[in-house]
Amino acid sequence: MLDRMERCRSHCNTCNHFTWHYITAHVEASREDTLFGEVQRWEAEILQCCGCDLFSFKLVTNPFSFQDEADKPEVDYYPERSHKKRSRKFFSRMPASIRSLYHETVAAHDSKLVLLSAVGLRALLEAIIVDRIDSAKYSYSLESKINSLTGVVEPKVLETLHDFRTAGNEAVHAQVEPDHLDIHRALYVVESLMEYFYGLADYSTNYQEYKSKPKSRAKRKPKNAV
Repeated sequence: MLDRMERCRSHCNTCNHFTWHYITAHVEASREDTLFGEVQRWEAEILQCCGCDLFSFKLVTNPFSFQDEADKPEVDYYPERSHKKRSRKFFSRMPASIRSLYHETVAAHDSKLVLLSAVGLRALLEAIIVDRIDSAKYSYSLESKINSLTGVVEPKVLETLHDFRTAGNEAVHAQVEPDHLDIHRALYVVESLMEYFYGLADYSTNYQEYKSKPKSRAKRKPKNAV
C-alpha cells in the first residue's frame, strides 16, 4: 500500500515546490564500464508526488572505486527539475537578436556549460550597449563600450561589468572557466540593465495605457442585502 512506502523530499514541477514523494520502486545494478574496465554501481527510483500523484524518475550514478573519496554520486531526475532553471525575463522592446542571445546564454547557464555562458554573457553585455548607447561615445573595444555607461550606472556597477568582460575574455582566449555561481549572479546584473533599457519603457507604456482606460466601479451591495 502507498501509505506504507518509503518517502523522500523532492521538487515537483507540477506543485512547483518541494513535496513528499513515495518511492514506488527502487532498483540497484552494477555493470563494467567498457572504457575504464571498472565496475560502476547504479541506483534507480520511481517517485510519485504525494501532492499531485504524478510520477518521475531518479537515477543515481555512483563514482568508480578509483575516483577521489570526495567525489559524490551524480543524481539526475527525469523530467529535469524546473527549480534549477532561471526564470527568464521578457521585454517587448528588446530586439529579437538580443533576446535570442539572452535565451541562449541562460540555456548554457542552466546546462552548466560555464565557458559558453561566460562568452554569452560578454556578448550579451556588448549587444545591449551597442543597441542603446550612441556609437559616438565608444570605440571598437568592449572596454570602451562599458565605459560609455559612465553616468548611466554607478561606478561600482561599472567595475562589476568590467569583471564580466575580463571573465568573458579569459573564457574565449584561455578557456579559463569561471565559477558557475558567479555566472548566475552576473546574469542578475545584466538582467537589471535589460530592465533599465527595455523594461522601464514597457512598464511606463502599460501604466499610461491602463491609466487612460475608464475603471469599472461596481456598486457594493448593502450588508443586509440578499
